[in-house]
Amino acid sequence: MSALKKLETGVPGLDILTLGGIPEGRATLVTGKSGTGKTVMGLQIAANLAKQGIKTILLAVEESPEDMQDSGDTLGLGISRLVRDGKLHFANIGRPMDGPTIVSGDYDLFGLIHRIEAMVQQTGARALILDSATALFSPRPSPEQLRSHFFQLVHALRVHGLTSVILAEAPGDYGPLTTMGVEDYVCDLTLILRNIVDGGRRRRSIEVNKYRRSAHYKGEYPCTVTTRGLTVFPLDAKEHPMTSMVERYSSGVEGLDAMTDGGWLRNSIIIVRGPTGSGKTMLAGLYARAGAMRNERVVYYGFEEPRPILLRNFEAIGMPMVSLIDKGNLRIICRYPESTSLEDLLVSLRLSIEEFSPSLVVLDSISSIEHASSERGFRQFMVGLASMLREFGRSALITQTISAGESAIHDAPFLSTIADAILAMDYSPHGYELDRTMRVVKMRGSDHETHPYRLAIGAGGLTVTRLDQEDATRARKATA
Repeated sequence: MSALKKLETGVPGLDILTLGGIPEGRATLVTGKSGTGKTVMGLQIAANLAKQGIKTILLAVEESPEDMQDSGDTLGLGISRLVRDGKLHFANIGRPMDGPTIVSGDYDLFGLIHRIEAMVQQTGARALILDSATALFSPRPSPEQLRSHFFQLVHALRVHGLTSVILAEAPGDYGPLTTMGVEDYVCDLTLILRNIVDGGRRRRSIEVNKYRRSAHYKGEYPCTVTTRGLTVFPLDAKEHPMTSMVERYSSGVEGLDAMTDGGWLRNSIIIVRGPTGSGKTMLAGLYARAGAMRNERVVYYGFEEPRPILLRNFEAIGMPMVSLIDKGNLRIICRYPESTSLEDLLVSLRLSIEEFSPSLVVLDSISSIEHASSERGFRQFMVGLASMLREFGRSALITQTISAGESAIHDAPFLSTIADAILAMDYSPHGYELDRTMRVVKMRGSDHETHPYRLAIGAGGLTVTRLDQEDATRARKATA
């Protein structure tokens, strides 16, 4: 058996799920309800194949070629240029809409097949995108005839050696693959796009339903449609070249650096847990400020307060940020998680890493994200975030708010596997003043202090010092 050849789609993340792309010279079925992004994916694949030098035909049934061309140009795919260069060809095979349609006689597909054959000979095309088969077979023949005609179409495309992508409407997110009653037995690759309501929010996903003669990723993976097209999140980190040298950097807090044996390890993910008022945002600000003052680039995402208020609060306590922002070392982005989807947030983070190239990333706080999403959506977001950070080799500090009275030293169930280090911040309200403490719960690959330190909040930020014997006894009693 000859090895299966694949062509890259150009859809970010999709070629990872399919372990290389779509099968060359064979049929791919892309199915999903209206609004799941099928046409966008079709345009992306068509543009990318054309850019690879593979002349491509796009059969437009539902929309006019002009509208599809405008959509592709809006996404930045350069469709018009590809058409001018003769690398991409549109054909309008939609029904005329200026009058009633009268159906008579048997349904005959051979006219379309002959037209495709003529276009292939004229253009030298090696790939074809059909948008969509659902609209093509409308009015619809009987189920038996429909299955036969669909098989004839796919067979004809394969005979001519065309790499084909056929888009089709699905009746629902789960269940039958298409509204036509045609399943995927004649196609080598089937992709399912979904756009479901989960926890009161829309959540997009993609699944490789089958891939004949090829391994592939199993299950659903998050995706989103942006101004650049469809983006898929494989939730899997690419290999990043790592150095064997141990490199540390300062947390921005002298006492905390002593607790961690000289600072955080480079390319590590740190989760800081504590109740409201424990100093997590201040610690995140010190972390970001210290990095920017070392002339590193830092991106800070705040999810709990507007940017002007965050900057004002940092300024008031002696942690000015504006000069570092003006210098270009620090970028602060504040938004409420309810205003965007988790997939769009991952896209924003990825663009920040690709365009701004920060070495340090701050998220304050992921609890706001968790409250604005479903449990499954939040888990996928965090796994996707961790994978992206690993892929680019970036360090991150992530804060998480826990409920009052909840133990800050217990690992978050699945977050503990993501984090390289967990820092617990806490306080006891029983005395005249708040007895604040900080403890390093875990730190992979490094020695660290395991007992709590005293934490004080004042001008300039945080002060961390060792607990004396009396303090330690009082802290143990408060914990008990």
